Amino acid sequence: MVVRQGTDSKALLVTFIRKLPQLLLLAAVGGAFACSLYLLHALYMSANNAVFSIETEYYIDFADGRLEAKDYYNDYTWNDVIATDLILGKMMEELGTDYDRASVGQMLYADILSDVRYLTITVTGEDARRVSDVNTAFCNAITSFGGRMDEFDAIYLIEDNGVKKVEPDRFSWRVMLLGMFIFSAVGIFLTALVFITGDRFYTKTDVIKYLELKPLGLLCKTGNTKNGWHERRLVESLNELLEEKRKIYLLDASDGADAAVFIARLKALDADIAPDAFSLCERYDVGDDAAILAVVPFGKVYREKITDEINNAVMHNGTVSGAVLTECDRHWVNMYYGRKDVKT
Repeated sequence: MVVRQGTDSKALLVTFIRKLPQLLLLAAVGGAFACSLYLLHALYMSANNAVFSIETEYYIDFADGRLEAKDYYNDYTWNDVIATDLILGKMMEELGTDYDRASVGQMLYADILSDVRYLTITVTGEDARRVSDVNTAFCNAITSFGGRMDEFDAIYLIEDNGVKKVEPDRFSWRVMLLGMFIFSAVGIFLTALVFITGDRFYTKTDVIKYLELKPLGLLCKTGNTKNGWHERRLVESLNELLEEKRKIYLLDASDGADAAVFIARLKALDADIAPDAFSLCERYDVGDDAAILAVVPFGKVYREKITDEINNAVMHNGTVSGAVLTECDRHWVNMYYGRKDVKT
């Protein structure tokens, strides 16, 4: 009785390791793609929605004996204060009804960079003239505010950088990392999904699990040698079968292409085995003195195809005696089974 096993976690881990270069490349493509979209968006916004800003700096002369005010007036406090009637309200009296209070408030941003005596105000908007008007109104309001409040002796303008067009950021680390994460996540998900569906064969255990056939061994796509551990086990199994049968017919799901490749690999191995004892399976009723082996390529979508071929052989009085795993990834095999010493 064949025991149905769950997912081979070691095989999945090895598959991820072998896929790591592709996953890293996919992450790089995702980062580049996200940055390209971000750049196109920035260029579009720059061409169609120009943004202007003006940055001004004010010096705050705190009143003697009111040192606690220096701890209170930080950048968070200033952003709250400038939105009140003491400043924004005064600005609206100067700007008039052509300006909306909420919109003007959103144009203002206060910042204390290091020293609490220096207040930086940035006014941002889509109209250069309105930005300039709002900045002038703020300057008048803040200087008036400094003269009326007990915490200050005065607040006055020390630097005005003028209205400038804001050049949008054409690169964002966050966007790049997001693109890399999304593309990597998709690659990992698809790799896991393809593996878990079981449509591909990676190990000899997969042959037992999905085809309920005895695996005689495996051959790799490159690096095969007659003294190799896996190659010797395959040759031994085939010779044992040939002691009982005069002929071995190879059955695949690619009209003989995979079987032909396996025969070519076997001949190139130059091992102690008769290569003329193998032929492509062109009929299923081969008699008692011959055997049919299924050829299963490594890592290809093959489960349903080869299962259909095996079922077809059984329906026509054929008996499949086992299977061979071929075209394996040498590095994958070494990581999964463990590198074996080559006997000379």
